[in-house]
Amino acid sequence: MHRRPNKTFQALAASVLAWAGPAHCAPPASAWSWSEVWSDPGTDTLLFALTALFWLVTHVWALVVVWAEARATRSAAAGTAAKKETP
Repeated sequence: MHRRPNKTFQALAASVLAWAGPAHCAPPASAWSWSEVWSDPGTDTLLFALTALFWLVTHVWALVVVWAEARATRSAAAGTAAKKETP
C-alpha cells in the first residue's frame, strides 16, 4: 500500500534545506592545506625515491624466491634420480 506523501514534511524539509546551504554544513577552512605540504619539490623527490626503492626490493625479492624454488626443485630431482639408479 502506498501512503500519501506528507506535504507538510516536504515543505518543512525544503525550507530547512534552502536555509542551511552547503556552506553552512561544511567544516571550517583550515589554516594550511595538504596540497601546500605535498607540492614541495623535495617531497616529490622523496616520494619518487621511496617508490623506486620499493620497486627494487620487490623485484629483487621475486628473483630470489624464483632462484630458491628452482634450486630446491633441481636438488629434489637430482636426489630422486640418484635413488632410482642405486640397486
